[in-house]
Amino acid sequence: MMKKILLACALTAVTFSSLGMNESSLAKDLDYPKRDIRVIVPFNAGGNADLSMRALVAAANHGKFFKGVNMYVENIGGGGAVIGQTAGYRAKPDGYTLMLYTSSLINNALFNNTSYKYDSFLPIAGYNPDPEVLYVPANSLCNTLKDFYDYCKKAEYVVGVTPGHTTGHHLRMMNIAEDNGFNFQYIHFNSASEQLLQVVGNHADFSMNTWGATKNAYKDGKVKILAIATKERMADCPEIPTFVEQGVNLVDGANRGICIREGVDPEIYQYLVDEFKKVIETDFFVRQMYQINAIPAYQTPGEYKKYMDDTYNTVKSMTEKLSKEVEK
Repeated sequence: MMKKILLACALTAVTFSSLGMNESSLAKDLDYPKRDIRVIVPFNAGGNADLSMRALVAAANHGKFFKGVNMYVENIGGGGAVIGQTAGYRAKPDGYTLMLYTSSLINNALFNNTSYKYDSFLPIAGYNPDPEVLYVPANSLCNTLKDFYDYCKKAEYVVGVTPGHTTGHHLRMMNIAEDNGFNFQYIHFNSASEQLLQVVGNHADFSMNTWGATKNAYKDGKVKILAIATKERMADCPEIPTFVEQGVNLVDGANRGICIREGVDPEIYQYLVDEFKKVIETDFFVRQMYQINAIPAYQTPGEYKKYMDDTYNTVKSMTEKLSKEVEK
């Protein structure tokens, strides 16, 4: 009996080994890639999304992944990311045009009459979760989330700034206002940097954006962060309390990934999935991300798709409220 078990185990090991060899040989035999791979970032250069993608591309080139072909970033900003996302959608799905994947795809597809839908793209990997924070001017009288909520209850209106209408940050601010009966008046800008300057300059009562977009201003004492949307306090900023511990059920933030338009050859798609997983797990990529105050973390295509699906359902439920905001 024991001999039969050992024989079965040996055969299983041989089978798995053979499968591994076949998968490896398939990757070698795949006639891809043979030339430069373009990665579209649908935002202007210099923002957190752009910097995080440049870190990913740099890691791919440094490690000579993708058979050593060159990968490069092309910034196609404008239209709240619609112009760049449209370029990504119109590109041939041959594996030579990839794109930064964020929830802005959902908002744009729902509210801007785009030629694409959020699921017109296939997630390859998630690589940069970035938790949301609520921040106020450095000289604000609010030192805790409770202080801020108490102020909002008494104020006739509260001025909040966003990096764009229907962005995820705008949605989160709207949710807080609705859940608590606050009267938020929004001023929309075109970038996180413009948004941040309004709070630093005391032109707004508060704002919400990611930790990555706010960290430097916070470390320099230019703003106060009252809460961060993580399950537990972050090691990078243990002094900042979470929304959860202050009684607000908010665990959320930006979640950046990389994608390709649907219709790509399944073998090329799987090759991209496998290679990017290796890239994201390299020490080089991790170091690059920490240098730009970004959090590196690998997410499978399935995990990232769930994030996008959940976000879509949340945004869709707010369509009527957002439409009223547009009318204003």
